[in-house]
Amino acid sequence: MSVELLVRPNDPPITWRKFCKITEPFSIALDGYVAAEPCFQEKGPRVNFNHHEGVDRLATRATCGQVILAIRQGLFDCFRDENKNPEAKIYVNDCDEDVCVSVFLLKHKWWVEHATNLAINRLVYIEDLLDATAGAYPFPIDMPMLQEFAWIFEPYRRFRLIGGLDLRKAEDFEGVITDVDARIKNYIAGRGKKIPLDTRYEVIRSENNWTLIKEIGAQARTGVFADGIRAFVSVRERFDGKWSYVIGRMSPFIRFHIIRICKELNKIEGTKKDKWGGGNNIAGSPRINGSKLFPDEITDIINQVNEKFYNQ
Repeated sequence: MSVELLVRPNDPPITWRKFCKITEPFSIALDGYVAAEPCFQEKGPRVNFNHHEGVDRLATRATCGQVILAIRQGLFDCFRDENKNPEAKIYVNDCDEDVCVSVFLLKHKWWVEHATNLAINRLVYIEDLLDATAGAYPFPIDMPMLQEFAWIFEPYRRFRLIGGLDLRKAEDFEGVITDVDARIKNYIAGRGKKIPLDTRYEVIRSENNWTLIKEIGAQARTGVFADGIRAFVSVRERFDGKWSYVIGRMSPFIRFHIIRICKELNKIEGTKKDKWGGGNNIAGSPRINGSKLFPDEITDIINQVNEKFYNQ
């Protein structure tokens, strides 16, 4: 079995057409590497697993949910070389929980193909729901499995909170994926650990129907939604003086139009390839270059967009 992981944190999201043009056969794009809905090219073959752009977030499985179903429904019957050996080249530009689980599933298909591995089923089920809802799924905050999840994904959460994402070093991103891979193996073998959830966050500004926050704990968003906040903007200053933002809401039913907000922010910042984007209930500032807009500017822009859209 030949599965190659290509970690490209400095690649901005590309189109499906370009991905098919520049990559070799048996290429797989994960979780926003290609800015498009899930796509499959049989002739390649090539496939895009994604639940950000062009989809209804609540009606679409998270990337890991798509991957596990594809594997169980014959992905590696198609992704085989001339000698009938499974082959895949996996492209990622992030190392978050969804990416880590998806890569694990693709690299260890023999643990995944049959639906009887309850530990893997539980892992994907919970990650699918949490990622699809931007962390807002109402699991009890004291649920033991969430403490196990906190341990599994601790390498990524720690990396994100210290600003590691901003440096865009491929070896660091790959290191996070490797560390989480090892913890998932321990979890499946019954050797997983638990750590308490850290749901701390700081409220910077409370607006009419959303809240500007600074995430302090690794599970801050769990605390945000548990406290009744239904829409938020998380801000973090980068090492280069720019800003990193995450915009989220509990669901599309919350009056906080993320897609229109991103469109306006891209217009103001002049961003094109590396730009504001995501899905209809979570999005973020440009992954590579961040945002040059200060929190007060972001606040004014969001309020203007919401007022214009919801008062038409």
